[in-house]
Amino acid sequence: MREAITQLFQAVGKDYSDRGVAQLELHQGHDIHAFYRLSKSPSKVIHVQGYPGMSSPEQARVWARMMDYDKMMQIRTSETVSVGNEHEATTQIFSNFESGILIPYDAKVLEDKLAENVPELK
Repeated sequence: MREAITQLFQAVGKDYSDRGVAQLELHQGHDIHAFYRLSKSPSKVIHVQGYPGMSSPEQARVWARMMDYDKMMQIRTSETVSVGNEHEATTQIFSNFESGILIPYDAKVLEDKLAENVPELK
């Protein structure tokens, strides 16, 4: 599941990059973290977390939120928490991702769910 989630996040990142709406920063640890930094609002970053241990071959469990990029980087450089745990930088919880959701390994599905919260991604 780890590779499938990684490929999903990379496919979304490539589409966003090709369309000029966001740039991807990917981190892998226990979970997989995709940070999509908005091109027109670089102080905003969408954090999407994928959970390999809670995913299946058919579906990925993912969760997402909006964060303040500068505050996230400030927290990250303080080395007080690991990447993906910069909770104090959260500016918006995405209600359609509450508690994590299961989606197919389809970039369009993830992009549509994110766009419900972030119209700049359309």
